[in-house]
Amino acid sequence: MKITSVDIFDCKLGETPSTRWNPVIVRINTDEGISGVGEVALAYGVGADAGLAMARDLAERFLIGADPFRIEYLWDLAFRKTFWGQGGGPVVYGGMSAIDEALWDIKGKALGMPVYELLGGRVWDRLRVYANGWYHGCVSPEEYADAALRVVDDGYTAMKFDPFAVRPDRVWDYPLRALDRQRADLAYERVRAVREAIGPNVDILVEVHGNLGTASAIRMGKRLEALDPFFYEEPVDALNVECMRKVAENVTIPLAAGERLYTRYDFRPYIEGQILAVLQPDVGLTGGISETKKIATYAETYNIHVQPHNCAGPISTAASVQVDCCIPNFIIQEIFPYHSDDRYDLVMEPLERQVVAGYLPIPTAPGLGMELNDDVIGKYGRIVVGE
Repeated sequence: MKITSVDIFDCKLGETPSTRWNPVIVRINTDEGISGVGEVALAYGVGADAGLAMARDLAERFLIGADPFRIEYLWDLAFRKTFWGQGGGPVVYGGMSAIDEALWDIKGKALGMPVYELLGGRVWDRLRVYANGWYHGCVSPEEYADAALRVVDDGYTAMKFDPFAVRPDRVWDYPLRALDRQRADLAYERVRAVREAIGPNVDILVEVHGNLGTASAIRMGKRLEALDPFFYEEPVDALNVECMRKVAENVTIPLAAGERLYTRYDFRPYIEGQILAVLQPDVGLTGGISETKKIATYAETYNIHVQPHNCAGPISTAASVQVDCCIPNFIIQEIFPYHSDDRYDLVMEPLERQVVAGYLPIPTAPGLGMELNDDVIGKYGRIVVGE
């Protein structure tokens, strides 16, 4: 089997004053008629155009004519022969991740089994998920509480939100490192209102997006302890390992981070230092399925849980789930069940629409189990590499 061409789809789904949503989907085609799909997980924020260009450059340089079964070889080739792969970052590793996912998809389809079967086999009977993206438009603590109750009514047993990000005037605007009293009190009251509304048996996951200084992160963490969050995500920049360590030493809530860490090398100090309780590698940015599985195994040595970060499109969800199925230290999976249909309609049977009572069933289709919806994806820009 040989790779004959690569299609890269630029799915610009929309833009708001605070962000844009731009999944970049890679489809690798072979001479045996089997195709595989992957996603550059830079859909959120700024960077999708660069990720698309990186995927194109990698495809042109390394993929056409290659054997798609040689996944580790092609990963190592991109890592070392790009020159920049050995320093990395979200653009380089985003392109590599999408290609890696698509290669695993091809191999699973060719062999007639899900990717997780090729990685050691299924560990779980179902996968617990948490809902993100449910609090759009909320400002007052009461609005957060009402929205949280709707999430519970939909069957979810866990939900994540950033209580710091929205100003009192409804503008999404991350706080200063030194959190002012008004913003701190409002964030605390939002979390407290949600906890009081949903009760003690539904998990709250507090997101900070790395925006607080160390002192503010510790002060807020101590205030939030009584509300029993499931974890405290990126209270400070994950780039600064020692700042994160200081928060971990002073706050009893388990810390989570990893969406802006890439490959096992970035995760190494957090794993060996046992600073984080939950690692959050993004399968579409940290190096793909191959690298995420290695990170998870590395973390298992230190009894650290893994929850793949997921803030892109439905193919990223599918790739994350394949890893989840086969790692013993999986704890929970992030999904965005309340996005508009244009995101889910990129594929035929998105996993986000298959959640039952807060859990995903284990997929059984070959490969990633995802097929593109050609009628929808054909509406977006496409770059073709190869024939």
